[in-house]
Amino acid sequence: MFKFRDVTVVDITPEYRMVISCDSSGGIGNKENDIIKTDPETVGYFATQVALMELLSTGAIPITIVNTLGVEMDKTGQQIMKGIKKALKPLKLEDDIVITGSTEENIPVCQTSMGITIIGKIEKNKWRQRKAKKRDLIVAIGIPKVGNEVLDDNEKKTMTISILIDLLKKSYINDILPVGSKGIAYEIEEMASTSDLNCNIYDKAGIDLYKSAGPATCVIVAIDREDYEDLKKSMPIPVNFIGIFK
Repeated sequence: MFKFRDVTVVDITPEYRMVISCDSSGGIGNKENDIIKTDPETVGYFATQVALMELLSTGAIPITIVNTLGVEMDKTGQQIMKGIKKALKPLKLEDDIVITGSTEENIPVCQTSMGITIIGKIEKNKWRQRKAKKRDLIVAIGIPKVGNEVLDDNEKKTMTISILIDLLKKSYINDILPVGSKGIAYEIEEMASTSDLNCNIYDKAGIDLYKSAGPATCVIVAIDREDYEDLKKSMPIPVNFIGIFK
């Protein structure tokens, strides 16, 4: 077993590895003491998006989702579950993924909280097929947003599962890493470290490299220099050059 970026990896057979990702959410919902007000379906959707992006970016296929909801099943839990299933729709794997979990039925809850764990699998010979290399461009896709900014954006400038699936199909994407609360600069260092590279950061990137990206509202990718313009044209959300791996 070992940690890789934001996921845990376990060798389960000579041929397969299990990949585990997770996320949590608290104080976001429609209950009395929630700080960010939104519907529970949206809470379930974005929490699932984070863990799902982390897992998919490794090349793994999700097989099980475990939701641990600190709310009652009726009606908040049911609505969160609806959001979880909505996040899975672009994968077209609804019938192949087992969803299980638990809710809080003993204590009245006045603030929304949830955790989610996604378990996937990948063939060992496909592990790390995508890897940043020297002279690759470092590119951010999407804009870091958090809290109400995410809700106000309505996915106009932020990442979605559908966009990530499209990126994973592009042969010139050498590596991909979702950005979370630690910001773009942190994830760049993470990608460089796991690829045994260094990096030069462009000081006029035009995007906040240290701001939280909340529920994975952007990703960083490593691409061949000649494919940058093609990437920009193919994306429905902002694409920004950040630096170069060396």
